[in-house]
Amino acid sequence: MTTDATQQTRLDDLSWPQRTDRLEIRPGRPEDAAAIWPWYRRPEVQEWTTVLPTDEAAHQERWLELLDSSVVGLHEDEIIAVGKIHRQPPWSQADVAAQARGLEAELGWVLDPAHQGRGLGTEFAAALLEIAFDGLDVRRVQAVCFADNTASWRIMERIGMRREAWERESSLHRSGRWLDALTYALLASEFYDPAAPGGPAGTPGDGADD
Repeated sequence: MTTDATQQTRLDDLSWPQRTDRLEIRPGRPEDAAAIWPWYRRPEVQEWTTVLPTDEAAHQERWLELLDSSVVGLHEDEIIAVGKIHRQPPWSQADVAAQARGLEAELGWVLDPAHQGRGLGTEFAAALLEIAFDGLDVRRVQAVCFADNTASWRIMERIGMRREAWERESSLHRSGRWLDALTYALLASEFYDPAAPGGPAGTPGDGADD
């Protein structure tokens, strides 16, 4: 596992596209913003997104800012899912911070509501997990969501991630409510050894809410 941040694999360094049973997955491109916007702006999607774009121009700007860590999932040549695989430094003591840099990744995903209920969200999230471990060689992956976002944390559980934290009213929602937040995570050692405690137990495509 490479710890030198200058030598760590980037998404652009991987072989693309990657494929699952039903999806083609590749890094995001600037022009993808326009294809995503018609469904990304829908209220049921924006209910849980971190940023609320005011219009397509703001959406485009935000998309370009996050492009280095963004991937998209295509089904029958249509972008139906957007995800992030963002390297981040895990907490460490200051004198060993350089050894830890870049060895953790945060995952996130959004699915076109028109394609929910077919297991495609789970299939996409499972692919992100595999890319993070097999492609970027991180040692730990985590994902965070509002506790009220049931569809999201159910996907986390289906792909084998372990609930590590339930924070009471820690996150301010744009509705003005303080909501609980959930953190899920998985270690590379658990990913590669399904029999290990906390190892993957889910099966891509086995859920009805994604």
